[in-house]
Amino acid sequence: MNNYDDFLLVITVIIVFLILVCVSIVIFIIKSRNKIFKKELEKKNLEIEFQNQVLQKTILAREEEQKRIAEDLHDDISSKLIATSLNLFLLKSKETKEENKEGIINNIVEINKRTIEITRKIAHDLYPPVFEKFGLIPALEELFSDYNKTNAVKIKFNSNIKFKNKASNKQLQVFRIIQELINNSIKHGKASKIDINFNAQEPFNICEYRDNGTGFNSEELENLKGLGCINIENRIKSINGNYILHSRPNKGFKIEFTFKLI
Repeated sequence: MNNYDDFLLVITVIIVFLILVCVSIVIFIIKSRNKIFKKELEKKNLEIEFQNQVLQKTILAREEEQKRIAEDLHDDISSKLIATSLNLFLLKSKETKEENKEGIINNIVEINKRTIEITRKIAHDLYPPVFEKFGLIPALEELFSDYNKTNAVKIKFNSNIKFKNKASNKQLQVFRIIQELINNSIKHGKASKIDINFNAQEPFNICEYRDNGTGFNSEELENLKGLGCINIENRIKSINGNYILHSRPNKGFKIEFTFKLI
């Protein structure tokens, strides 16, 4: 009988031990899952916070762009129209001598010519007409030609890519990226030369962009990101592209980004 009792005691101890082991395993699994869930939740929260920051910066960038266009309209167009009105008033005035009228007319013609140029530039910034009709490459060539005429910067462009489709939203994003890069090169980098090359490397296209500007320490890019850089980064992401940039103080700026238009 004692042996039987001992046997039961051993069985009982084993069962209790197994139950405790099972309970421990269950508790461990629950805690592990809770930790994983917590980390996933933290990750999601960080992603949401990052997306909110990107959204806010994108909104700010758009507001800055709208502000710039409004300033162009107010400062350039409005002032030219006022000047034209004043010259027309002088032309109409009985007090204006005949020998002065030719000079006034020439002044009106010159102001009108400049107003057309400014209007064309603003329209080009908003949505270039040639882009809608002929697509990305002709629109870029027109943009570069306009910059080259100013003699402030010389842009060289080469492309071995022929885009079959005409204007598309993704092509527009590429156009805006390059437009923003040029603005940054001139405004911040004080560049006088810019080289842009398009190359095909299946399944992506590659844009190589470089300038001879003042440059910066690319390792400190996170501290240097302005609205323009945020805009460029977001646009590259919107076309499922990636980018690599390199810059050093007084050594210019270089960026390569990929894009796929289909």
